[in-house]
Amino acid sequence: MRGKWFLVSASLVLLGLAAIAVAVLPRAGARKTPATPPVSQIPPVADILLIGKIRAQHVIGVSPPIEGTIGAFFVEVGQEVFEGQLLARLANEGLETGQQAAKRDVEITQARVNGIESEIVSARLESSRARADASRARGEYERLDRAYRRQQMLFNEGASPKMAFEKASREFQQAQGEFGTLEKLAANAEARVAELVRNLDAEKRTLREKTEGLETETARAGATELVSPTQGLVVARNGEVGQAVTPDKMDLFQIATQLSLLEVMLEPDPPTMRRIQLGQAALVTLPDQAGGGMPGTVKSIQGDQVIVEFTSPDPGVKPGMPAQVHIKTNS
Repeated sequence: MRGKWFLVSASLVLLGLAAIAVAVLPRAGARKTPATPPVSQIPPVADILLIGKIRAQHVIGVSPPIEGTIGAFFVEVGQEVFEGQLLARLANEGLETGQQAAKRDVEITQARVNGIESEIVSARLESSRARADASRARGEYERLDRAYRRQQMLFNEGASPKMAFEKASREFQQAQGEFGTLEKLAANAEARVAELVRNLDAEKRTLREKTEGLETETARAGATELVSPTQGLVVARNGEVGQAVTPDKMDLFQIATQLSLLEVMLEPDPPTMRRIQLGQAALVTLPDQAGGGMPGTVKSIQGDQVIVEFTSPDPGVKPGMPAQVHIKTNS
């Protein structure tokens, strides 16, 4: 009887220990291994979406050719320009004064040249008339010289009366005097022509020098015209009419070239910046653009700025337009 009670007691003890073990073991397992949710419940990391402004990758600065003040602008920001197109005109009082003085010198010298040329025309006409008169007088002088010599010979031989000899002598002396006077007048007229020609040559040399000086001053004054060095799009214009500028002002105008090569400048916050790396793929879209956008790449990271470059097949996409940039990321 006593053995029976012993077996019953042992069974009860074993059952109690088993119950305790069942109650304690699940709690210990719960402390060691936390529950893991299903993979489908882990939220995915989203791509980065930023907004920036499109700008050109290649921009040329245009500086003033000379020191001066801005007289007028002829193009606006956002306007397409061609090579050689007039962008602005500068004012430089010194150049304008020099050009005006050179122009006056040319005009004065040209007037002297014109005057001398007119004098030469008149002098040559006068010389021609004087030479014709001298030639006529020479002919008459030579004829009377022959007649006088004949009468002199006849008179010396007693074959001609004295009265005839004296008459021939008077006519000869008169012709000789007239010929001498007219010959001198013709020589003086010809000398005057020669002097005028020398003066004309000298004045023409002076005119050439003055003209070269005017061309130099005109070229310098022409430097007041600022023209575009290339074809492109004006993306910036600095300064106001009346403002003084110098050639070291390199950005009076900024002209974008190769307008299919564009980029977007972004300024993400620090947490977003840490998720961006060089070379990451991006997609650039315009707010009103249809289609899948334009693929791009993270070109550079400088300070708090990120530059995404892309190529646009659409000529309607231009610098200055706003754009959305999706940067693909896996972290």
